[in-house]
Amino acid sequence: MAKAPPAAVVPVPARAPNVILILADDVGVEGFSVYGGANPTPNIARLASQGATFDNAHSTPLCSPSRTRLMTGIENAKNYDAFGYLAPNARTFAHMFKEAGYTTGIVGKWQLGGNGFDGLTGITPKGAGFDESLLWQERAGTQKGSRYWGPTLSLNGLPKINEEGFGPDLMNDFALDFLSRNKDRPFFLYYPMVLPHDPFVVTPATLDAKGPQQKFGGMVAYLDRLVGTVMTRLHDLGIDDNTLVIFTADNGTSQLIVNVRGGVSVKGGKGLPTLNGTHVPMIVRWPGKVPAGVRRSGLLDFVDVLPTMAEATGLKAFPGLDGVSQWPVVRGSKASARPWIFEHYAPRWVNRPARFVFDETRKLYGDGRYVALNPATGEETPLDPATKAERAHRDALQRVLDTRGDGPLDPTRFPWCAGETSTDPALPATVAGCGRNVNAVD
Repeated sequence: MAKAPPAAVVPVPARAPNVILILADDVGVEGFSVYGGANPTPNIARLASQGATFDNAHSTPLCSPSRTRLMTGIENAKNYDAFGYLAPNARTFAHMFKEAGYTTGIVGKWQLGGNGFDGLTGITPKGAGFDESLLWQERAGTQKGSRYWGPTLSLNGLPKINEEGFGPDLMNDFALDFLSRNKDRPFFLYYPMVLPHDPFVVTPATLDAKGPQQKFGGMVAYLDRLVGTVMTRLHDLGIDDNTLVIFTADNGTSQLIVNVRGGVSVKGGKGLPTLNGTHVPMIVRWPGKVPAGVRRSGLLDFVDVLPTMAEATGLKAFPGLDGVSQWPVVRGSKASARPWIFEHYAPRWVNRPARFVFDETRKLYGDGRYVALNPATGEETPLDPATKAERAHRDALQRVLDTRGDGPLDPTRFPWCAGETSTDPALPATVAGCGRNVNAVD
């Protein structure tokens, strides 16, 4: 897809709004108390009480396609080329802000520089429009270092190996310092947190935690605590009323974890093209601009975040985006901004590919499966469209699938098996596997 040439930097007024986008890693809606989850997350609940909470927001089932979708506002069929990779010529939301005169920063997880197996070298943080960065897994190979205790990081593109300290604390310190240093100028801070992705570890506040489930709960609580420090810093700097804050997550919870939501046990669906794989939190706060304590039931797709931030801040989004602005929904002038969400999900990393489209109550997969959706539990119940109304509903979703023009799904699942002996002689090793696993870093 042709990319628009970079625009000249245009100075912005001193009081242009700041923007912070916080992205949690591997946790669906069931992980948060504001969505009925059992994990105490008081700071995120407070954030929701001061803004708008979307009850039907969706990422993709896996981190790399979600980040590509979020950062570019483009459907994955058009610009997702490999796991852990974003093309060097991609245009991101950081470009939009930087070209409008904003100072841009990123802290947390990158994982867009390449996966180390297919020969592709992806975009750098600088190339993606960020002035400053402190990141885990900036380039292929660095994933072998820890993101947690004694983390291996990159500071503005240079290696920063820490022999001690808790990675999320070091990253959060960077975020708080970025806010303090830029309080008098417009800034955009993208904060893709590393918590609570596995490996499940103890945190400084839960050193006695045992087992994956208990450690995961402690990690979610620590994530919440860090979000609270960001909000406190905004208040202390006197800029919280002029800062748009968005909190979300990149995909569903690990399949190793079972959370309780509304008294119902919900198994994580990360990697799976199901509700529990894509249903994520989405909270938007901006005092005086966004009504406080409201819920929004309309569908929100990750491709919508870029155009929403653009309209909210008065900037011009790039042409050719697949997302729509949700700002009227946030503000309450519209109930919904889109009738359906389509996903071409071919992660090229372990998980099986799938095409699907869904609205608020029904979902149709490319292989013909037609299901009823229960967002409260994540359940998908197979349906036989026996009634006229049900057939019409299915047919409407089928028309969406038929008109996407997205092409076939790439069947690649094991890129590290290239050149190896396949476990299925009828299929390439990159599709069937080669009996060799890697330490997944998704």
